[in-house]
Amino acid sequence: MENNHSNTKITKIFVLCAVLLFSAITGSWTLSERPLNNHECFVSITAREMLESGDWVMPTCNGEPRLEKTPLSYWLVAGLAKITGKVDEFTARLPSAVFGVLSVIAILYFVNQWLFFRIAILSAAVWATSLGYTRYSHNARPEMVLTFFIMLCFLTFYSAVSTKNRKRQVVYMLIFWISCGLANLAKGPAPLPLVLVPLFFYVAVFHRWKQIPKLLPIIGTVVFLAIVLPWPLAIASRMNWDLAVWKREFVDRFFGAYASGHKPFYYYLPKIFQFMLPWAAFVPFALAAPFYRVWNKKQPVMKFLWLWFVVDVAFLTISGGKRQHYIIPAIPAMAVLIAILLEDMVFCRKAYTNKFARNLLFSHLCVLIIGFITLPIVIGQLIPEVLRAAIISSTAGLTGVLIVAGLFQANKSSAACWALFVSIAVLIMLGYTGFINPLNYNQPSRLFTQTVAQKVPHSDKLIAYKSASARFVHYFGRPVPNIQTKSEAYELYRKGSWVVAFGIYLDELLDNGDFEIVYEQEKAERHGQEVVGGALLHKSSGGSNDKI
Repeated sequence: MENNHSNTKITKIFVLCAVLLFSAITGSWTLSERPLNNHECFVSITAREMLESGDWVMPTCNGEPRLEKTPLSYWLVAGLAKITGKVDEFTARLPSAVFGVLSVIAILYFVNQWLFFRIAILSAAVWATSLGYTRYSHNARPEMVLTFFIMLCFLTFYSAVSTKNRKRQVVYMLIFWISCGLANLAKGPAPLPLVLVPLFFYVAVFHRWKQIPKLLPIIGTVVFLAIVLPWPLAIASRMNWDLAVWKREFVDRFFGAYASGHKPFYYYLPKIFQFMLPWAAFVPFALAAPFYRVWNKKQPVMKFLWLWFVVDVAFLTISGGKRQHYIIPAIPAMAVLIAILLEDMVFCRKAYTNKFARNLLFSHLCVLIIGFITLPIVIGQLIPEVLRAAIISSTAGLTGVLIVAGLFQANKSSAACWALFVSIAVLIMLGYTGFINPLNYNQPSRLFTQTVAQKVPHSDKLIAYKSASARFVHYFGRPVPNIQTKSEAYELYRKGSWVVAFGIYLDELLDNGDFEIVYEQEKAERHGQEVVGGALLHKSSGGSNDKI
């Protein structure tokens, strides 16, 4: 008996380590290879300027106050840069990758407590292979940090109301209030409705009102305010309480008066399926499943997860300002729901019959086989430069499908699941290496800006005519003032400043021959959906001009 128990424990440790390694790979593969996009650069520039100025209270981006977002992501990147010595792609994105892995650990711990080990492993694996996880663990924006702390709020709350151990309940609720505070520092005040509205519905629907006094409402609120209030109060004091920027960001954005994007009310529906790829086909089943009694002891957990997901998506749907990444904090709930269904279909088959599970599996495999066969054909026609990568990915995908099908056919369900998740991870790795990184539209911008940075002496001043993206400022390495009039730009140019311009703004400067091109690149910067040309301008000193 002792040997069996010891072997089981060793097996569990091995499986846990494998899942964590697996999630680290899917969340950080080629993390630093792809150029930062514009929104990522808001984080990287602000972190860099914090380090340079030594002011960790007032965030600035390109020399201007950056108060649109709360500062936790800036602090994380700046703190990491103190160790690495610079703010680059790796430093900017590493916090997201780390918090992605932490989110996997949280799912493993809490789902194992609520249900059992196998569902916890499947939940972590489904989340770690979802598009939502892989995309935002590779992104410097605060979304993954926010998602981790919001997720931790929900996980600890449910554990607190479910346990009969008072000490554990207190610990869980302290973690809840601390996580809620840190979530608001990551991207406040969005976590308040995203956490409190679903929890209100949960308490109301399941009549948990009597438990509220046990959830540390007074001590917890004090802890929450102690975390959240110091930074905005310090900023308000510096700004003489002129906080119009926060009203615009937090109130006007919700009601659609600012940066609404004019998205339709159903905007998030396709995004749910997109971010749950490759598990999207399970979403309708997961939304319906909690209402069937066949789930027995799993049903309370499933209803809690359902409320977390549905109420958050509904709240975001009524908001006037919609962005696809806003729903990322709800995606882990759907991942766990899908894992519960997957565990039943593959292993115990209490809710779904063997025939249903087999038909669903093999219909998926047939679709995948067709997709992998047609992928190189389509890619060869549309993007021939990555045809080799398409052939490799298709071969890997077909191999994975055949292995998974063979293992399921041989009734080796555990091995089939491992083969399935490993196959998805391999495809994610091949996707980044063969498609996402080489085809990234920010590659020309990084090349252009790095060339400009080499040509402009550090002691000289560079200005941008009308527009310089955050991406340009990041890769240039120091602030680049935007000059809005041609006359002012020419005056600074005449006095020895370097000038950079793009697209139609470059055409404006060159229309009368007053400016001389030092370096020009045909595809230099992305304006909207178009990649436009750019040029570096400087008064002639007898050197030659370069052009790409």
